[in-house]
Amino acid sequence: MEAVIVVDMQKDFCYPDGALYAGDEVKKIFPPLKRFLERVRERVPIIFTQDWHRKDDREFKIWPPHCIMNTEGAEVIDELDPQEEDYYIRKRRYSAFYGTDLDLILRELKIDGLILAGVLTNICVLHTAADAASRGYDVKVLKDCTVALSEYEYEYAIHHMQKVLNADITDSKSLGFKLG
Repeated sequence: MEAVIVVDMQKDFCYPDGALYAGDEVKKIFPPLKRFLERVRERVPIIFTQDWHRKDDREFKIWPPHCIMNTEGAEVIDELDPQEEDYYIRKRRYSAFYGTDLDLILRELKIDGLILAGVLTNICVLHTAADAASRGYDVKVLKDCTVALSEYEYEYAIHHMQKVLNADITDSKSLGFKLG
């Protein structure tokens, strides 16, 4: 069985007034990701990850402060219509597995495959994909539902996930009706 992991689609990354806006390209993934989630919601678990930092997080030596816990910027964007029955993983580092109970949730749900979407392709999506592959999960990445800060970073991450992690690089239209 598969689960969808929507990586860090939060207001601080996805909205122009966000603390660490990913750029206008991010808006292009809203419609296909929303349609995909609507098609699969009743068939597979949906897990939203949330970057979730304290005000003094060490990550802010690398990046400006963003996704501070319990702030509006840390919320999942409204466009994806997150539901109460969805799962939410709050994380402090790039991988959704590091220091969280994601693996426990997936094992309890008897999940063996993950479908990844979200931001940023070359950072949190890539690190989550790497940790998933290392734990034995089959990984699929929705190419039309991820974005990076540059075309180079995007293509590098997609190439790495496909060639090194053996991820299946697909798109939301071709995958949306094959689940179940």
